[in-house]
Amino acid sequence: MVDAHVVFSSNLSVEELCKIIRRVTLIFRCWGVKMPVVTLINHLVAREGFKFIRGQPSEECLKCRLRPVCLDKLKLNHLYEVVKVTNIKNPCKLYGYVTTVEVEERPIMLVVPKRLALEGLKFARKSIECNEIKCPYRPYCNIEYLKGNVPIKIVRIMDRVNCRASKESMVLVEAVLAD
Repeated sequence: MVDAHVVFSSNLSVEELCKIIRRVTLIFRCWGVKMPVVTLINHLVAREGFKFIRGQPSEECLKCRLRPVCLDKLKLNHLYEVVKVTNIKNPCKLYGYVTTVEVEERPIMLVVPKRLALEGLKFARKSIECNEIKCPYRPYCNIEYLKGNVPIKIVRIMDRVNCRASKESMVLVEAVLAD
């Protein structure tokens, strides 16, 4: 492990330091180590355990000088959970101010056909239109931000779903959006 004190006390330029950080991050990713992402969120919701989906940015956000940290590090429609909150705050035209946090991507729960339910499988999930209002699994079928054919990767198979609306067997899975 690189000692941060040694790195900062040397005569490295900012560019050289950034190269080292990128290389270390790449090595960690190759080993399968999940690296938290540092980003900015509304100060009112900045607490550990808070989950959010990165949606479409507003016009104000697209012009903001903090966009590279706030928006560009997060993937559209992916679910994130705050794992660490810092005391660093920045002004924000939309929320008043934002807090610097560390987040990790989390899987989403959704219903897929049983024939496609294999851990590690990547495929384009088609929207499931369900009109069974009393079905406890309905929220996992009609996901507003996952309309059309959305590429997903199954992380874990959860439970068999007794679906009256579909002719084929369905299961509840945890999945991440595939890139």
